[in-house]
Amino acid sequence: MATITIPFSDEMAIAAIDGRKVATTRSERKGEIGDTFSLPIEGAGTHHTIGVFRLIEIMAVDLETVANLYFRLEGFNSPEEFRATWRALHRGHYHSMTDKLYYMHVFGRIA
Repeated sequence: MATITIPFSDEMAIAAIDGRKVATTRSERKGEIGDTFSLPIEGAGTHHTIGVFRLIEIMAVDLETVANLYFRLEGFNSPEEFRATWRALHRGHYHSMTDKLYYMHVFGRIA
């Protein structure tokens, strides 16, 4: 088990810390099951680590499956909200075809 880095936007970090987000989908695999990561919160010139998380599952999946089946695990209220946020974070890119696989990292908070 290793300590890894998975960057999150401030909004998604807060959702993970609050327990509303328990998965993150990325174009590349970010670690192995059992690896841990923490989420830094920056503000007023300081840097704090809030929350330590452990990867509990990593699945290869297309974005439409994430949007339609796993949007709540990603911290969203609807598939449309997931798609809109993905486009905002990825310069408008959203690959809806099922031939391109991404890695959905499921995690749990341990501290």
